[in-house]
Amino acid sequence: MNNPLLIETEPVSYIIGNDAIEKSATKFKEFNRIIVITDENVEKHCLPVFKQKLPSLIIDGVITIISGEENKSIHQLIYIWNELTRLNVGRDDLIVNLGGGVVTDIAGMAAATFKRGVQFINFPTTLLGMVDAAIGGKTGIDFARFKNQVGLFINPTCVIIDPIFLKTLEKLHWQSGFAEVIKYGLIMDRELWQKLEGKNYNDVDDWDTLIIKAAKDKIDIVRFDALEKGIRKNLNFGHTIGHALESYYLKSGHPVTHGMAIAAGMICESWLSSKIFGMECIHMDCIVKMIDSNFERFNFTKDEIPRIMQLMEQDKKVRNNKQNFSLLRKIGKAVHEVEVETDIIIKSLEFYIDRKKCD
Repeated sequence: MNNPLLIETEPVSYIIGNDAIEKSATKFKEFNRIIVITDENVEKHCLPVFKQKLPSLIIDGVITIISGEENKSIHQLIYIWNELTRLNVGRDDLIVNLGGGVVTDIAGMAAATFKRGVQFINFPTTLLGMVDAAIGGKTGIDFARFKNQVGLFINPTCVIIDPIFLKTLEKLHWQSGFAEVIKYGLIMDRELWQKLEGKNYNDVDDWDTLIIKAAKDKIDIVRFDALEKGIRKNLNFGHTIGHALESYYLKSGHPVTHGMAIAAGMICESWLSSKIFGMECIHMDCIVKMIDSNFERFNFTKDEIPRIMQLMEQDKKVRNNKQNFSLLRKIGKAVHEVEVETDIIIKSLEFYIDRKKCD
């Protein structure tokens, strides 16, 4: 058995690396019953792996939700509450959230609100979950088709990150998670960026090391700013425009992955960084080239920009009717609470459409 990395923070402990599932066995002992919340795909491909790695663990109930961002809704949250009621889950039980970002978001919110709080553990099964969604205590649902419109901060007891689940991952979800890995390199980890630059996600052969590095980057930020009052806002790079695009395509009935939307957002917000902070165009062009080598561009038109801008008005970072962005001063250094005028945001979207080089 390998030795996974153990990181103890207050109030969350993290176990990261090969054989992390087996290492987590002691985390279940103090609870009366174990309830798993998952989706239909993870139940088929990952739940058997989970059971195999913890053969002595008794699972007292499995709640299966419908996969997909379009199903991260109040209706599915109510379904989970009904199932928890049917199973008579109490506050001395433990909920295991086994799945990607949709599962950990909605199941975390269900656990936090049911009977005023049932403890839970996150077992992310996607790359996006392992480096981002399962870490940091953000839970929530989409409401009125706006991304993460309702939710709360609530920490799991622990987060168990075992790369074994990645063997079940489809190409699209590898790609989606890679966008968040790129983000960490750009906002805070120049060494990580140098490892990634010029690579296609298909060419990465040391995912274990990258996952540990990216997960530690996020853990380092959230341990100092749990409620996103300061430095944690840097993690929003690419997400202001990215979330608007994600909501736009969700509303259109053609949902895209979170990572695809954030990749597009990072191109636009890198351009904003070059205009506002004078980030060198050579860096800007490297970022665009890196993202374009891993993600196809969206084909929205300039006529659609007003609707995308309307969706951006619902963003949680709006203050006094001004859009606040997290942008790059340089590669490896982000800043937050940067007010950006509407006309410049529109120009960033036009830059994305026109596929121009930085000038």
